[in-house]
Amino acid sequence: MYDVSFDHDAELLAIRWDRIFTPDEVVLYTRDVMRQFLAARFRPGYRLMIDMSACGPQPQETLAALAQHMGPFPKASRIAVVAVGAVLRAQVRRVMTQPYMQIFDDAAAARGWVVA
Repeated sequence: MYDVSFDHDAELLAIRWDRIFTPDEVVLYTRDVMRQFLAARFRPGYRLMIDMSACGPQPQETLAALAQHMGPFPKASRIAVVAVGAVLRAQVRRVMTQPYMQIFDDAAAARGWVVA
């Protein structure tokens, strides 16, 4: 469903989504990522890369669950999102309105920007 990794040198939390989430899976996902974030001793101001290239747009119910459960998550200083396809890119732009977020076509370009 997803992979999470932490690069301490780059202060980077990298997440790769492999498919569409259900609202129930969002609850488990947010708890797991928060647990790993705290265990890794990351702090607000970290950098975040989310690779969504293996999945399409998320259902509206899933987006609502993500908004509800990700609200208390510590804030990043930069966010790079890998999103392919016009609909997914439009969804990311609509949902993730942070001025420090950029969308990319591939993971290498996203990583290069987010850790620069």
